[in-house]
Amino acid sequence: MIRSVFYHPEKGTRIIEGIVDFRSLIAEQGTMLWVDMLSPSDEEAYCLTHDFDFHPLIVEDVVTRQLSPKVDEFQNYLFLVFHTAYYNPGEEGLSSKEIYIFFGKQYIVIARYKEFKSLEDLFERAVKDERILGRGADFLLHNILDYLVEDYNSALALFDHIIQDLEEEVFLDPERSLLRRIYELREDIIHLRQIVGPQREILRNFASGRYKLVGEDTYIYFRDVYDHLTEIENSANSYRDLLVSVLETYFSVVSNKTNDVMRVLTVFSTIFIPLTFLTGLYGMNFRYMPELKWQYGYFLVLALCVIITVILLAYFKRKKWL
Repeated sequence: MIRSVFYHPEKGTRIIEGIVDFRSLIAEQGTMLWVDMLSPSDEEAYCLTHDFDFHPLIVEDVVTRQLSPKVDEFQNYLFLVFHTAYYNPGEEGLSSKEIYIFFGKQYIVIARYKEFKSLEDLFERAVKDERILGRGADFLLHNILDYLVEDYNSALALFDHIIQDLEEEVFLDPERSLLRRIYELREDIIHLRQIVGPQREILRNFASGRYKLVGEDTYIYFRDVYDHLTEIENSANSYRDLLVSVLETYFSVVSNKTNDVMRVLTVFSTIFIPLTFLTGLYGMNFRYMPELKWQYGYFLVLALCVIITVILLAYFKRKKWL
């Protein structure tokens, strides 16, 4: 599916559906074109080489997908592969979505195979506000990357919420399944840092004036997106440190619970030591034992067992071992 928004300095903006003669649209100076391709077919992908003269190998990479983040510079355009992150707790965890961007002097062409809510919002804004396209392709590219980076915030918000829940569960009932969830979230946060790193390098190059298609007046906008990615990476590092603290707390709580169980078992073992001694003593098979033929001998032993148990329990209670 292809839809486009076209800007003319005198006629404003309009939406174009499907395949048209894109070459003629950008032939006039001052015009601006944003083409958005969602899961392009072979016929739709053909216009990338026919109308825009993109290199066939690059177009083939777009069709086959699964490219790493990068920027390839050609004579008249840049080819940009950008990744964003989305998080599904309890399912596939953290995953990345890639988007392919062709950036020319008077156009931005996007090819993607997944939905991007942020792009949908920006597209609607571009239709209503002609300044977004009217300020040039580099300013539009900044807006696109800025909106894509915002997608990271939803993952960070989920991380923050889940970590708070984990901290509460650690003190309430630290089950073994909680340990698995902590490690899974830690892996997702590490994955997020691995995704953000290459994107920061891409924005750093745009903000430093490396590419001739980017005007000096837009450097500061790309630097702002770069700073945003830096904050995201710092947040990921903070969440990783928080998870280390949660993990340490988990082991501490589990250790304390184990100590409590061992203390109770030790108390009961200590109580039964004298009782075992008494019952073992009178269980010996000697013929002559003073209390064996005494009428109240059995009740005396039971009374001694009760008295010893009460005394030990009172002692342990006083020492706060129970």
